[in-house]
Amino acid sequence: MFVGIDVGGANTKIATSDGFVDSLYAPLWQNKACLYDVLPEVNRRFGSEIEAVGAVMTGELSDCFDTKREGVLQIKHALVTAFEAPLFFDKNCTFRDGSAVDKDPLAFAATNWLASATLIAEQYHDVIFVDIGSTTTDVIPIVTGEIRARKTDLGRLKTGELIYSGILRTNIAALLDNVAIGKQGETCGVSSELFAITADAYLVLGDITVDDYSCSSPNSYAFSGREREEKSRMSALQRLARVVCSDLEGLGVAGAIAIAEQVKRAQVKALRASLERLKAKYGLETVVAAGIGDFIVQEAAASVDMQFVSLASRYGKDVAATFPAYAVAKLMESSSGKETLF
Repeated sequence: MFVGIDVGGANTKIATSDGFVDSLYAPLWQNKACLYDVLPEVNRRFGSEIEAVGAVMTGELSDCFDTKREGVLQIKHALVTAFEAPLFFDKNCTFRDGSAVDKDPLAFAATNWLASATLIAEQYHDVIFVDIGSTTTDVIPIVTGEIRARKTDLGRLKTGELIYSGILRTNIAALLDNVAIGKQGETCGVSSELFAITADAYLVLGDITVDDYSCSSPNSYAFSGREREEKSRMSALQRLARVVCSDLEGLGVAGAIAIAEQVKRAQVKALRASLERLKAKYGLETVVAAGIGDFIVQEAAASVDMQFVSLASRYGKDVAATFPAYAVAKLMESSSGKETLF
């Protein structure tokens, strides 16, 4: 069994080459040592079944680290402490040992999307690969089996190949400068406070379930011991009303729902702009989607008349939601010559 690990700033995702996946809450931004508690559990879970472990990461960007270099080295140290001889996926799409990370840490920063795109490029030679997760959206052009995206987050932000918004953790105020409210559609500015997140919008709209709402809500402190109430539709509606410094008594349920709908339109619009540019540049006609936000990808693809392929339909929702970790496991398995059919 080959195990892929994707270390993010809030969650560490694991996947095996035979299709088991899981997401472990490990908020590096709160405690950069938390991986030393989380990763040994993975080792205990699979034990002697593990043939090899591979890793990618984005958690090095967490603000608990002074630099990305420090973050990569800290994450690498936690992995080599928990596992015997783990391998790390670099920007050249190759697996390297821990000593290579020590020599050039930045070559291993923000590589999770690259592992996914590498696996997709083996299966679909001319597509735009989109992975929209809890925090970010990757928009990766693949032309004749070659990944054409820039290799750094900074570079991809410049080109629209990285959109820094996702389905769960994004502050509503980062997406909307103003909203239309009321029967007359009056324009209203929004508060820059962290009152509501995209998870609230999509829970209210029915695009995600309470179980999908896997991060803490902005006012989780007020629901200690009442997690179901914290992530109820009513609580989400209340948070959305605060975005315009109101409440449900003042704004009404319909007004809060209207804010959620405008959040969705904003994310579709941003993705559409990237798809339009890449479609025109490379002549691509198909979008392959992974991540918990593939419903956004489907709508954006339709708006630019592109064919939509859902990896959730092929691999299942859970694998699609943790696709970088799964891609690492499958790439390792393939390189070993022991590839399975899953």
